[in-house]
Amino acid sequence: MKKYIAIIALILFSAACKKDFLTEKPVTTLNQDYYKTADGLESLVKGSYQILRFKADYNQGQYLFGTCSDVEVFDWSLADRISMGTYAVDGWGPNATGTRMTPNVSTLIGTVGGGVSEGVYPEVSRCNIFMENYVNLDAATQTKMTGRKGEMLFLRSYAYYMLTNVLGDAPLILHSYKGMPANFDFPKTPIATIYKQIIADLRQAVTLLPTTTSELGRITRPAAAHLLAKLYLHRAQAAGWANAETHLKMLYKGNVPTDLDSANYYATMVIDQLKGNSAYGGLEPDFGSLWNNAINDYSRDTKKEIILSAQYEPTQAFDGRYGNTLVHLYNSNHTTLRACTPRTLDYGRPYATAGPSDWGIDMYEDRANDSRYYKTYLTDYIATDKTEAGGKPWDAGTAYYYNNKLKPAGAANAVVSTASKIKYQQRSIVYIENSKDQPLDSLWVVSQPYIMMVRWMVGSPNNAGYFTKSGSTITGFKPGAAVDPANPVVTNTTGRKLMYRVSGDKGEAFGLDRGLAVAQWYMGPRKWLDLNRGKGTDPNGNGAIDIPLFRLAETYLIRAEAYGRQGNFTAAIADLNVIRKRAAYHAGEKRNEVLCTLEPAVITGRLSIPAAEKVAPYTVATDAYSKIMIDGTEWQGGTAKAKMENYPPTAASDLDRFIHFVYNERARELIFEETTWEDLHNAGLLYDRVYYRDMLGAPATSTGTTDFPFPKDDISTGTVGARGVGKGLFQKFNTFKAWPQSFLELLTDKNGKPITADVKAAYQNPGY
Repeated sequence: MKKYIAIIALILFSAACKKDFLTEKPVTTLNQDYYKTADGLESLVKGSYQILRFKADYNQGQYLFGTCSDVEVFDWSLADRISMGTYAVDGWGPNATGTRMTPNVSTLIGTVGGGVSEGVYPEVSRCNIFMENYVNLDAATQTKMTGRKGEMLFLRSYAYYMLTNVLGDAPLILHSYKGMPANFDFPKTPIATIYKQIIADLRQAVTLLPTTTSELGRITRPAAAHLLAKLYLHRAQAAGWANAETHLKMLYKGNVPTDLDSANYYATMVIDQLKGNSAYGGLEPDFGSLWNNAINDYSRDTKKEIILSAQYEPTQAFDGRYGNTLVHLYNSNHTTLRACTPRTLDYGRPYATAGPSDWGIDMYEDRANDSRYYKTYLTDYIATDKTEAGGKPWDAGTAYYYNNKLKPAGAANAVVSTASKIKYQQRSIVYIENSKDQPLDSLWVVSQPYIMMVRWMVGSPNNAGYFTKSGSTITGFKPGAAVDPANPVVTNTTGRKLMYRVSGDKGEAFGLDRGLAVAQWYMGPRKWLDLNRGKGTDPNGNGAIDIPLFRLAETYLIRAEAYGRQGNFTAAIADLNVIRKRAAYHAGEKRNEVLCTLEPAVITGRLSIPAAEKVAPYTVATDAYSKIMIDGTEWQGGTAKAKMENYPPTAASDLDRFIHFVYNERARELIFEETTWEDLHNAGLLYDRVYYRDMLGAPATSTGTTDFPFPKDDISTGTVGARGVGKGLFQKFNTFKAWPQSFLELLTDKNGKPITADVKAAYQNPGY
């Protein structure tokens, strides 16, 4: 598949970057006169697209943008991941090293390695050199390259957008350097000034860029207009915070009364151009098609809903320093369960860096009719080991229950204790994320012919065990212990131990919320599965798929929020329902078998699926949109729909709840696309949502919300497990990251003298 971006190695360095960048040996030296030519500037533009890959390359994007929200959290048992997930000082402080937050901030500021410069200030340098040389071209060449100027204005704006999201005020550098600067005096520029600059740049870019392109990956007018709408919205969100508490005041970007109108204008520009691409307002009719995962099939990369994406190559010849590692970073470690599902191309390399919080799953309030839940999450696996080596064995109790209660009618043989229950090319792992009031019977769970990982289970009645025995031989079930296999949800839990996240394999605690010893198992996303990674042969290889940065669905969400903030809820609901109409299961689609047969809320009828559609092949007969369409009661206090949205108690008005609802909907649509953190942060919602929704990150003063309290079970003790209170150290200052101390040590005054300790302290973000 031909793509536009072929990243050249190191274009150049700039002394505007950290001093340690300059200590790196350049892989090539290019005469500056080269960038005075049209060919040189073309090369410069191509190399500058590297910044679009920042989030998908290695761990940097994951740490800075793909975690630390109410729906995406760190998930691992290693000390550094626990430190990060609890917001501990050793993970977040300005002196942190290794795989902690601050080294990734350093990469964002700018670095070089493996022959590729990356980060904001190397990018800014490239863009500045282009601008300075472009004006000296003859008029005809300038006209020919106007689109390239638009691309560079966009890329510089995007770079500063990422930087200010993470650090707030930062040096604004709009000229290039020739050689070493006289000093390293780079004072911070207020974020309001930076926004004024990048908004002006993007307004110009919109006029210069073409509306469409035949070159996959090129920046176009819709991309610039989309980002511009987002910037206007962010400035409007913070317009009243000039004198607010510190973490909100740091987000103040100016107060321009027309910003919401401007957000609407530019979002509408995008929507009007693209809405004719489908009957769903320009969105792909099937949400799942955006994440298509098939051998030698890259159709997902060309979906018209995608406005801009980071480009990667199947050959990996031009994939830069790391290539796309996002395909590995959300993957649960399925290989350490006895599931006969080793590391193959099927499910990705299990780096297990991040995954969903409980709310990241519970936010899909109607997973029977909102298709995004089962199209987003990898709920079930198939065994891929032909030898079935090390499969989880049956034991006497599970074999007895299976043979007497679960074995399909007409099955030839009974299962035998000690034989592997996992069979090649049959189901090997299933994740069930049920609610506390609908726990599953634990014997039913562990007696399935695969491994079930269930959020809530209950033990035997009166904790007396399930079986009667004669010696060691099972003779039958104790009274009340033989749960009906057709209805395994236990409605009366009196006398039965309630268990939160106990593995169906060996009974270990799993999930980072539950315990810190074994956190590597969780339900990860389907979105980044890539059968073509590693050139289609190496299960450890980097990704071949492109990573969407802007999608039309987000444009609708931007405009919906702007409409709502202006009091036009009718228009906001219409835009939100464009999203919902596409999200619904459509006639002719097939629901997931796990949903139809194992989902507790479907078994009990709490979630509605027509009886005929719960029978294989689970084909949808009637479009489900009417069951999930938005009517406005979702943010009206006290309604049943509002309770399902898990609003923090600080959302005191209908407008407050509307804004939170938009970000709930953003998460349902865009989770794992590495925008959630920055969007919540700019909206000023991040602190409240982490405090009330992330049990690991929230401090002990938080118990969750009334409608979604933090989990508490009957088996956890001390501070480990489901204790119903927060376990972390999250504070308001954590909504920004720290400036690395190593960066501060490089700064000087105008005379080249190192800045003093008090100047460094003033430069550092509050709290660090």
